[in-house]
Amino acid sequence: MAVNFGKSPVTGLDDKELLLVSEGYVARPVTVSKDTIADITPVDGHYIIPQGTYLYGKEGSLLVNPQQEAVAVKEKVTKSALTVNSSVVVTAKDEGDLSAYTVAFTKGTKRALSVNFDVKTKALVVTLAVDKAGAITTTYKEVVDAINDDIVANTFVTAELAAGVGEDALAAEAVAAPLSKGGDATVDGDIDGILYHSVDVTDGEATGALIIHGYINVDNMPSVPSAAVKAKLPHIVFGRKD
Repeated sequence: MAVNFGKSPVTGLDDKELLLVSEGYVARPVTVSKDTIADITPVDGHYIIPQGTYLYGKEGSLLVNPQQEAVAVKEKVTKSALTVNSSVVVTAKDEGDLSAYTVAFTKGTKRALSVNFDVKTKALVVTLAVDKAGAITTTYKEVVDAINDDIVANTFVTAELAAGVGEDALAAEAVAAPLSKGGDATVDGDIDGILYHSVDVTDGEATGALIIHGYINVDNMPSVPSAAVKAKLPHIVFGRKD
């Protein structure tokens, strides 16, 4: 039997509809607090346990002892990445070993910065802009923005400045190098279910709804569930709308 817990009790949050099929799901009340997420940070002064959080009990399964408080279960993912010139970190968006991806910075002949990601060879090449004298004028910040703004490149990778690198630091050439080896996502421990709606725990413990059976719209989850997560939730089916 489905249990209808209604809409999110948190005012001002744009919760999405997690259910792909509104019938036949099963949810149970669950107690959450600031302790549910170890590194929780306030949003506009409120402590929020976000919808889509994977939950388990502090003292064992919530399905066995529903009176206990829930804690978040997190995925651990080591993604393939490369730090170029100790200045720009390029990270694969997908899980797994994507060390076949390569990144290179080349000195161009024009004043325009350009990015090219060859899907076939999996090679990302950033061509740095130069001035009339042939000196590089592109900053590492501009490289990061160009990669993230490129329609093709940002499908596969994301870029950010390495710690301590200033936005005005000029870029330099870098020979093609592969990303490091990444791994598949892992999950420590079990998962009882998925938090249906966001819950405000600013004033202490609060009750939410834990989906333990049903069809979930993967596109409305905070992140795409990994194979490791799906294996922990055999009674939940993740899918997409046509």
